[in-house]
Amino acid sequence: MQIKIEIDVKPEELRRFLGLPDVAGLQEDLVNFLREKLGAATETFDPASFVKDNLQTLKQSTPWQLLVSATKKSPPAPAAKSGKSSGRSRKSAADSGKAKKTEAASAKRRVAKPKGEAPSGQ
Repeated sequence: MQIKIEIDVKPEELRRFLGLPDVAGLQEDLVNFLREKLGAATETFDPASFVKDNLQTLKQSTPWQLLVSATKKSPPAPAAKSGKSSGRSRKSAADSGKAKKTEAASAKRRVAKPKGEAPSGQ
């Protein structure tokens, strides 16, 4: 046996029936208060002064520590000498690009094939 009961009630009527307080006025006042405060804050907000005021907290945060440690691990780029640039720097950059490609190709060749796999080309 199944019994279905359908009740068509507005939220205000249900709230009154259950004895709950009407907080619609309080909610509206709170929303208006927050709108005013956020509106005033966006008019006077200066990102530079915000970061300056909170710099110490920022430096102690975990994401900042991770960023700093990641930048310390990578070697610094060679500084260009003032004045003329030599042709060697261009050549060495091209050579290092070729060396990286060669290393990647040799790494692919070193990867062992799973046992039981037929040699390629057959």
